[in-house]
Amino acid sequence: MTPEPIPAATRGLAASTGLRVLAFDVGGTWVKYGIVDAHGRLLFSGQLATQSEPDGKALLARLLAVAEPLVTRYSPAGVAFSTLGIIDPAEGRLVGAVEAIAGYFGQSPKARFEHAFDVPVVVENDGNCVALAEGWTGSAAGVRNYLALTLGTGIGGGIVIDGKLYRGANGAAGEWGYMLVDGKVWEDHASPRGLAAAAEAARPGCGLDAEAVFAARDLGDAEMAVIVRAWFGLLATGLTNLLFAFNPSRVVIGGGITARGPAFLEELRAQMRLRLRPDFHRMCDIALASAGSQAGLLGAARLWLTQHGGAATPASND
Repeated sequence: MTPEPIPAATRGLAASTGLRVLAFDVGGTWVKYGIVDAHGRLLFSGQLATQSEPDGKALLARLLAVAEPLVTRYSPAGVAFSTLGIIDPAEGRLVGAVEAIAGYFGQSPKARFEHAFDVPVVVENDGNCVALAEGWTGSAAGVRNYLALTLGTGIGGGIVIDGKLYRGANGAAGEWGYMLVDGKVWEDHASPRGLAAAAEAARPGCGLDAEAVFAARDLGDAEMAVIVRAWFGLLATGLTNLLFAFNPSRVVIGGGITARGPAFLEELRAQMRLRLRPDFHRMCDIALASAGSQAGLLGAARLWLTQHGGAATPASND
């Protein structure tokens, strides 16, 4: 498979020297891939539909075919995977939460790619990779204790303690979308999907997605205003619980819905002020994610560089 041409804006970077990592970000809808250098610059990028292949085994075979010309062209020192699911990091094997890709459970991208290319391979959960990217080039750069949350179909994320990723005993730390908040599964109600479902329940047949719910509220729809306020309340309650549990210096929150920018952040902060004790409110900052849509690639590459490329842990500004 021939890779797409290098974008003009990054063509000059392709000749840069130093370590390069071939990174993949495997999601339920798209697989993004690219070449990342040791400074966090994306030298090349592409993507393909996850469901273009019938199962996880065939998908990895397709990614091996995608990788071959990129390995020839860029000579990466290693390969890094950001992927949905719970990972056994030692074996790089998918051991849970992979329902979105049939036949993906039990697959080991690490084993397949190390055998094919004879370079070190790391595999990590996508929420953890986003957290690493935010600590490298994003809104948590230089912060040693932070949480990164992503609002998408669910609510995922990662935990960094004393500059190091915290995975938990079985690699499932950060799966806070499954928490019960006000007796409800948090990600079912406080994600953009949950906001759309709340609008549909209040107004059957409206067909509004999360962005449209906000737009209707902004235009003066009183019913949607009540729904948005309740949604922010659930989101803030879950976040408040995480602040009490982890005491981070910063929480970085991202996802398409946060594109509303400072207005989104202020509404969230207002709801959190109602729930946080004053002393805790002063301890933690809430920031919008800034590592961008390629955060999974960057975070996976950062992990590889930390483990194999001698990358230093960022200095603290806590």
